[in-house]
Amino acid sequence: MRSILGQIDNEFEVIVVDSLSTDASPGVLRRLGAEGRLRLIEKKCTIGKGLQTALENASGEYVLSGLDMGDIYRPRLVSFIDFYHRRCEGKLLKTRNEAVILAPRALLDRIGGWRDLQRSEGWDLWSRAAKEGSYIWTIFVLTENRTRGSFQAEIEAHPERKSFAGKYRHRYQTYRDYLRVGRKLFEPGSHVGLGQRLTQVLAQATLPFYSTYESGSSDFQPYEPKYFIDSRDWWLEEAKRAGDNLERERHYYRNELGGSAEQP
Repeated sequence: MRSILGQIDNEFEVIVVDSLSTDASPGVLRRLGAEGRLRLIEKKCTIGKGLQTALENASGEYVLSGLDMGDIYRPRLVSFIDFYHRRCEGKLLKTRNEAVILAPRALLDRIGGWRDLQRSEGWDLWSRAAKEGSYIWTIFVLTENRTRGSFQAEIEAHPERKSFAGKYRHRYQTYRDYLRVGRKLFEPGSHVGLGQRLTQVLAQATLPFYSTYESGSSDFQPYEPKYFIDSRDWWLEEAKRAGDNLERERHYYRNELGGSAEQP
């Protein structure tokens, strides 16, 4: 949180929705709130509902969202915002391998904002923006180097998934919310184990007890090259001055763009 607050001024409003955390987070956030650094809303909610609550309580014309409290942010946010206004105005812009988005408030309101989902709330929003031609993504690494997505990182960020029950609870919630927004559970030709099939059956059986939503195409892939916009001219020189070896940037260009783009 302080890595974010250290790079912004009073032109920003910071709203944090805390879903009744049981660790030390609420105390830290309350202290920052008392200092006038942020506005804290404490309510039990899904991830999607929390994001929508923050949106509904915001007054700015643009929304920078998806800043993960498990990360430390490099001093690149202002540069990222500048890139957006110069090259991406009016669109929903997402960074690669992070859930960070920047979009006009008017666009988010028009497409319906975030839904009451615990999983896939991001994909659901991006797919609706793509459906109306307003979604783009870029490689603009905002966080300090951390191997996101690895099993160990997932366990560290979510210790509740370490147990057998926790692991399958997470899988069930993921499958259930995929089905609620019409997202495909499995890619064609992929191996699907018995445990996955049983979880799928359970998720489908409980679906009538939850709201379902119309999203974009079930085939929507957020990192397709057709949605890509290059931002290297904004961050490359700055990264070199900072002594960054650009490991993640090179990895993303090589893997996400199939080697078709010149490496940083």
